[in-house]
Amino acid sequence: MKFYLGTHRPAWIARTIVPLFVSDRTLRGYKTLPRAIGTWALDSGGFTQLSQYGTWSSGPAPREYAARVRRYRDEIGGLQLAAPQDWMAEPSIRAKTGLTVREHQARTVGNFLELREIAPDLPFIPVLQGWTSADYVECVAKYVNAGVDLAAEPTVGIGSVCRRQGTDEVAGIVAAVREAVPGIALHGFGVKLSGLGKYGSSLASADSLSWSMAARRERPLPGCTGHKSCANCPRFAFRWRERVLASMAGHATSTIRRGTIRMPGNANTSTAQARLTLAAFRGECADLERAVVIHAARSGGMSLRGIATLVGLPPARVGRIAAAYDPAVSVIDRVRELRRCWGVDDDPATSAAADTITAALVSYDHPQPAS
Repeated sequence: MKFYLGTHRPAWIARTIVPLFVSDRTLRGYKTLPRAIGTWALDSGGFTQLSQYGTWSSGPAPREYAARVRRYRDEIGGLQLAAPQDWMAEPSIRAKTGLTVREHQARTVGNFLELREIAPDLPFIPVLQGWTSADYVECVAKYVNAGVDLAAEPTVGIGSVCRRQGTDEVAGIVAAVREAVPGIALHGFGVKLSGLGKYGSSLASADSLSWSMAARRERPLPGCTGHKSCANCPRFAFRWRERVLASMAGHATSTIRRGTIRMPGNANTSTAQARLTLAAFRGECADLERAVVIHAARSGGMSLRGIATLVGLPPARVGRIAAAYDPAVSVIDRVRELRRCWGVDDDPATSAAADTITAALVSYDHPQPAS
């Protein structure tokens, strides 16, 4: 499953290869957009829009929203999917709009069809809305009647589950949708750890911003200065994401041990192999970081002897490292090659650990900050 880390800070797009989930509401005011070095997904900000105004009439018209998404795709790059201007079906939202679940479904489907007609080249995804399992199956039928083959769609969102996702009810909804549309690739909006544990294996992708709320209730991490909480701190966010993916891997391991899923080979051997590859990847990243720092120091005029004293290596060794480093190849490209070479992304736990290891490394490319 691909897990998108939610963030209020669009500038992170230019600073990490971790997949991010960013709202149009935070991007729309940027005159100069960040340039992505990884992949990301766009949220329309529908929950905030409807909870505040009870309608999309005061928000961007579909044609205006499509124009924004095209700009994001072209200027930022790396955009994988974009949510439509859907209508959530939670009771609190319906109380604000005064509409029924079926009316919310009809408007959600209608907006998706309009956006796809306006901009068929953009990655808008259909979103299922409802409140009960029967509602979601009925929403599936609405798309089918409109000529949309949900099984053929790269991604289909499932909405209105965020605030009850730890319940068996939502797991039942996901199961009902998968039964109605075999092979459907579902994206879970705002899925927290409790939801991932119950039905994460049934999703193709998910996103969450819940780390930010958790950070508001805690003291800043050791070493974090300049902010009262880590609610918008990348260090806290990446560590939280690593714990989430490690938990998902642990849940999958528990499932395997219970016999629900059978894997070939010895589980202990697989674990040892994962640790070895991660250790090798970590070592190569350390070597890469040292080479980058040495090159930067040499470019800044520092002598080989001075650098050697700082890094604890013989001057001849420092000279060989500096000579071998090719600044024409970006750090991010080097990291991607190392990830591919060692296969650290084959397992959720090692992938999450690799994200943490490389989070600081990619900053050496000095991307242009957004304004």
